Amino acid sequence: MSTDLKSVQESLSTLWTCQSVRDDLLAGRQPSGITPDISQSVNKTGILVYSSQIEIGRQDLMQSIYPHCAKVLSRSWRKIVQHYMEMHPPRHYNLNRAAKGFADYLRRDCPDLVARHGFLPELADYEWIELEVMEQEGEVRRGESVGLDNPEIFQTHSPVVNPIIVIRRYKYPVTKIVDWLENDVRLPRRVKKEAISVAVYRDPLELHARFLELGEVAAGLLEKLEQGECSYADLLMHAVQSSGSADPQDTVVKTIELFEEFQNLGVFMGSKKIV
Repeated sequence: MSTDLKSVQESLSTLWTCQSVRDDLLAGRQPSGITPDISQSVNKTGILVYSSQIEIGRQDLMQSIYPHCAKVLSRSWRKIVQHYMEMHPPRHYNLNRAAKGFADYLRRDCPDLVARHGFLPELADYEWIELEVMEQEGEVRRGESVGLDNPEIFQTHSPVVNPIIVIRRYKYPVTKIVDWLENDVRLPRRVKKEAISVAVYRDPLELHARFLELGEVAAGLLEKLEQGECSYADLLMHAVQSSGSADPQDTVVKTIELFEEFQNLGVFMGSKKIV
């Protein structure tokens, strides 16, 4: 065989991972992108064995990360995963990374599916975030413990936000859809839009991902903190301004209770002095 080693490696990789190219080879046709000397020399049984093992691994990977998407797509799931992997082959030593672009793939390359299941890209994003949070590198350092019964603290301190957290605003009720699927409830023919906000973060003690559905004010506070340090007093002002016609005093009380809840849940990791 006169072909160089690099060409052989690339050709074998294509034959193992691309269904249409492999089908041409097995049917006795000259596969596109494969030189005749390679296509005439390869062991077809070996190609089938290796391609089957790769396919099983990829299907298992995507099923483990996107179990609810798999349930929605049912019979078409296998072919969708095949096409996705052909379009976006793994390029990282951590094979999980290969699944990262699935939500964008659905949104961009599967218009018919999204027309039928408008929530699908958001469901895929929601499922991916769990793995992203679990694998994200970062050291969680707690701030100091302060009581919010001292007015001065509100001016001089900011909450320390768990650094391993993702905030999402979805157009569809993704958390409700997940509950339906887990309980084998048949989805409505058309799932209506219903905006929700979600925080997904790594539990600082148990080290697994936690999902927390947020109200409008809570989501706004976390998004404000994403922009930089912010005192408790500024957060209270932001909450009051975001609450429309709600009673300001009632909003302040509920927001302070929210601060305490965030501390207990591990969304906040203590406080730090900023003034």
